[in-house]
Amino acid sequence: MIRITLVLVLIALVLGPGCTQDPAAPTPPADTTVVTRADLRADSSIGWLYYSIDGDSVVSPLFAGTSEWDIRMAYLRCCGNTRTITVQLNSGSAGPGATVGALIKSRFEQVTSMPAGVALRSDDTLNPVISFVGANGVWIYAGAPNHTLSPSPDRCIAIETDKGRRVKFQFTSIYEGAPVTPTQNSPIGFYHFRYANLR
Repeated sequence: MIRITLVLVLIALVLGPGCTQDPAAPTPPADTTVVTRADLRADSSIGWLYYSIDGDSVVSPLFAGTSEWDIRMAYLRCCGNTRTITVQLNSGSAGPGATVGALIKSRFEQVTSMPAGVALRSDDTLNPVISFVGANGVWIYAGAPNHTLSPSPDRCIAIETDKGRRVKFQFTSIYEGAPVTPTQNSPIGFYHFRYANLR
């Protein structure tokens, strides 16, 4: 019995270090869970909705002058004709932070890492990272009779936060309840979006 115990102890001593110090062990992938937010509305008195990607949460307007938020979305008066949607990152002329970003001309689902050649930059109110509509816009405008907006399926935004977190970000609706076919009278200014970490 003593011999068997001694043999087992010797085997454990020989095999133990090899099991715990395997240099070929794979690195666990980054958490790529998609975070979704729905029906977030900007404060009408402040004029903005402040959101922290690092904190995965809405930030109080009391911290508007800090780096606590990463992205802000303008208040839109409900309802009627669609108005210009202003979305800004916390950097450059838009805020005191260091959050940077770039438009990616690709579907959200297809982006898993930062695409080669993408130049992240600070926001600029005259040349914003996140454009409204057009060739570099993240929204598609449908004219008469409805004058509605839908998110571009082939556009998303790469964002690097003040703390260095990199995500892909995409708006999914701007209407209350995210109706599939909104109309001109659908309540507007309710932000729906999703984002996930980039590897």
